[in-house]
Amino acid sequence: MAFIEESLQEPRRTGTWLDEQDVVEKRKVKDKVVVKSTVAELMPVVDITGTEAFEMRDGTYLDMVQLTSKDIYSLNEEEKDHDVFSLAYLLQAYTHPLKVVPLNTPLSLERQKISIERQIRQNQTPAYLPFLLKKKQELEYLEEHRTNRDYLLFFYADDERTLRERKTHLYKLLRRSNPMRELTLDQKVHVLYQLNNPNTKPQLDA
Repeated sequence: MAFIEESLQEPRRTGTWLDEQDVVEKRKVKDKVVVKSTVAELMPVVDITGTEAFEMRDGTYLDMVQLTSKDIYSLNEEEKDHDVFSLAYLLQAYTHPLKVVPLNTPLSLERQKISIERQIRQNQTPAYLPFLLKKKQELEYLEEHRTNRDYLLFFYADDERTLRERKTHLYKLLRRSNPMRELTLDQKVHVLYQLNNPNTKPQLDA
């Protein structure tokens, strides 16, 4: 009878995962996210110097040049070995920060297309028209399926004087294998724009 009497009594409360009385809410305090107000605050470049270099946010300086590319398939073994040795020597002799940036840019042939369209409008010889139309189609195909590939060399220094000295050093190291090509300020700015906006077309044909 004891079993029956105990079963009629109010069941004792036991701790379960459904019992909300014993649950203690622990809220995690999240760090406040600071949102930058402008894109300029996100960019590492803060200014352009008088020597057409770039001042970085951390106080260092950046400059860039373009490397002259070549058709490696047309080189003989001796020329290939020489280029490999020159680049290997560059990495050994130049111990400062250095970055090689391969950049694919969409091909822009707007000038050529405008010229062809003007010739089509001004054409008075029917026999020339098929050739002009074919040329226009070729330009449109190249714009859609081809890209420009350039190789850029980024180098850094703590001040402008050291930056110029390192540029001269790099020029001497690369003058036989991959001569450096100077870039104008507009081209440098365009490179930075293209790196941060990879889906946009260049304003001018390279």
